[in-house]
Amino acid sequence: MSLRTDAEQHHLLVEELVVVFRQLGYRILGADGVEGLPPPKKLHNDGYGDQRDKMPDVYAFDEKEQRYVIGEAKTGRGDLETEHALTQYNVFLDQFDRSTGRQARLYVILPESRIPEFNSLITHYIHREYWQSIVVVRSKRWQE
Repeated sequence: MSLRTDAEQHHLLVEELVVVFRQLGYRILGADGVEGLPPPKKLHNDGYGDQRDKMPDVYAFDEKEQRYVIGEAKTGRGDLETEHALTQYNVFLDQFDRSTGRQARLYVILPESRIPEFNSLITHYIHREYWQSIVVVRSKRWQE
């Protein structure tokens, strides 16, 4: 069992996702709380949940695919199915590049033990046409 707080675990997941994005060759445009990177910009909410714009944990651009890549870290400790999280998923999946029209891809990093719960949630709350734009990343640093 980990002695780290949920906030510390979340921060470690954000840092791990930055590493994953760099390994994939994505240009990091912003990351929340990661030294040397600016904070990500808030993304426009076009009518979901609380109606507020949402800031992802990591924001990047995939030059090869010419699409934006949005990263979100979830500990799985009460943060997967909140109203805030459900709004985030919808807002992030509703982002399209103005010049190319390409939908952003959403990467969600979480502990392996939480992946089945997340997958179940996605099939219940997210429209089927968005499923192909979600990439689940199993944390290699955090095992429960």
